[in-house]
Amino acid sequence: MSVTQKDVQDTIIFKDGQEVVRSDKLAKMFEKQHKNVLQVIEQKLSFISGLNYSLKDFFIEDKAITSKGKEFKRYYLTRKGFDFVALSFQGKKADLYKLWYINAFHDKQKVLEENKLTSKLNKDDDLWVKFRLEGIEFRNKLTKVINEHITTYRNKVEHKMNDGRYFGNYTKMIYNSLGIETSKGIPVRDTLDKRMLVRLEDMEDKVADLIEKYAKQDIYYKDVFQIIKKQIGKI
Repeated sequence: MSVTQKDVQDTIIFKDGQEVVRSDKLAKMFEKQHKNVLQVIEQKLSFISGLNYSLKDFFIEDKAITSKGKEFKRYYLTRKGFDFVALSFQGKKADLYKLWYINAFHDKQKVLEENKLTSKLNKDDDLWVKFRLEGIEFRNKLTKVINEHITTYRNKVEHKMNDGRYFGNYTKMIYNSLGIETSKGIPVRDTLDKRMLVRLEDMEDKVADLIEKYAKQDIYYKDVFQIIKKQIGKI
């Protein structure tokens, strides 16, 4: 596997308002087995637990499911957690990846601070606040339609519990169509200007109407998603 600087940057995400990297992603970037990275993390956790530090300032335990349905443990590493673990990775290649990670964490922190400032300025704008409140109606409409025509079908016909996938799929589709960056560390809508808020509301309203339209035609919900995905650039 050939790791690039962008590969490293893409592994850093926002969780609960801070920059983190998943242990399985970290293992892949440094070309290590995940079980070995977990072992290093748990050694660090054992050491920290005897000191006056909050474990969650370093590592956040998580569980995930493989494509084969098997559960496995992983951790989210904060910047502190990354620094603590990555110190043990040796070699020129590892040093290069650590340098890329340090820069990527710095860049993400800068983005977060900029987005927080934008959010604060928006919330001081009475007209922006008005548009933001109006947008809740359209978001709720889209959520209701998805719930009625997808979640209900999955539960009653396919006997599958709703996993929230299609709420996320439609949101991602709409954001992508409008060129809205989703990795911001704070609620995405709080960083949008008034013009984009209105465009987003309009798009959510139209997508909700389309879902209802195709659902009434008894088109399978996965096919509905694909149909709208092809049409969304023309909406």
